[in-house]
Amino acid sequence: MRLHFKRAPLASVVYLLLALTLACALPGGAAPSQPTVPPATLPATAATGVTPGEPALEASPTAPVVHILAPAEFYGLDRYINDTVCEVTGAQGRAPGGDQISLNRYERPFQASTMQYLPFLDIKRAELNHEAPWIYIALWLIAPPSERGEMQPLYGVEFDTDIDGRGDFLVWGSVPPSSVWTTDGVQVWKDANDDVGATNPLAPDAPAASSGYETTIFSAGRGDDPDGAWIRLGPGGAGDIQLAIKESLLGSPPTFMWNAWTDAGLQQAGWFDYNDHFTSAEAGSPLVEMKDLYPIKAIFALDNTCREAFGFTPGGTEPGVCQQARPPATGCLHCVILAATKVCTCLVPCQAGANPGTPCSP
Repeated sequence: MRLHFKRAPLASVVYLLLALTLACALPGGAAPSQPTVPPATLPATAATGVTPGEPALEASPTAPVVHILAPAEFYGLDRYINDTVCEVTGAQGRAPGGDQISLNRYERPFQASTMQYLPFLDIKRAELNHEAPWIYIALWLIAPPSERGEMQPLYGVEFDTDIDGRGDFLVWGSVPPSSVWTTDGVQVWKDANDDVGATNPLAPDAPAASSGYETTIFSAGRGDDPDGAWIRLGPGGAGDIQLAIKESLLGSPPTFMWNAWTDAGLQQAGWFDYNDHFTSAEAGSPLVEMKDLYPIKAIFALDNTCREAFGFTPGGTEPGVCQQARPPATGCLHCVILAATKVCTCLVPCQAGANPGTPCSP
C-alpha cells in the first residue's frame, strides 16, 4: 500500500519552527546535555628538570639507608672538659659564671626572660675518646634528656680542624630513643666558605652577614658515607648522650680543637657564631650582676664549653682554649683490648701502633 502525504504550506512550516524555538527559550526548558563550545585547553605545565620532548620520570621512593659499619662500645677517654654548672643557682634564675658572650661562651640553660632552669641542657663534663676510625663524644648533663618535656634539644660537638678559631664542622643530633646507636636525627654541617665567626672568630661582630655552617654533608644516614655520624643515650651511666663521628668525615685531621654544645633555643647552624648575629643587649645575660643585660633574651636555652685540644698540648693562646691543668705530653698513648677491658700505656717516644692523636705522659 502506498501512503500519500499532502504537502504542508510553507507558512505552516515556518510557524512550527518558530514555536519550537520559543519553547526551548522558556523557563523550564531542558538544558543541553553538552556545552555547545568545547572548553579551552589548559597550557601544559613543564616538568622541572626534564628536557622538552622527553617524558617526565616517575618519582622513585627513597631508598633505605644501608649501614656497613656501626660504632662499638668504647672505654676510657683521651680528653675531657669540665664546664660551669647552674645546679645550685638554677632555681634562683641565674648562672654562677661561665658566660662570656665576648668569647662566644654561653652558660644559658634557661628559658628566655623567665629564667626557668633547664638542667637537661646544663653540661657538667664532656669527654672525647679516639678509637680509629671513630671519634667518640660523651656529654654528662645535670639532668637526663628524658626531663626535656615537649622541648626538642640538640646535643653536639664543634670541631676547629685548622685551629684558627673558626669552627669547621658542627655535629649535632636530637634525643635518641635508646642506648642503641642510630643515625636518625643526626646532622653534620660544614663551613665550606670559611666564614664561621665572621670577621673575628669567636669575638662579637654583630650585625654580621656570615652564613655560618651553610653546607649539610650528612643527615640521618644520607651523605657520602651513611655511617658518618651516630648518636645514642649513654648505656649504664656512661654519659647522658654519646656521639660517634667517623674521623674521615672531618678529613681525618691529626690535630684539632673541639667543644660541646646543647641547644634547645636558636638551633641555627647558619648563625654560628651566635654573637655575630646578636648584640649583648639583644642577647641578654644570665648573670644578675650584669644589671643592664640581665635576664637572657635572644640567645637562650643553650650551653657550650670552652675548647680542648686533641693531638697536641695547647700553649694556652689557642682561640677559645680551656684554661685547665694538663700533664705535659712526652709520648703517645697505645691501647689494647684485653678480656673486653681497654688497657692503655704511654709509649716514649711515640712508636708504631701508638695513637698519634693522644699525647700523654708516663
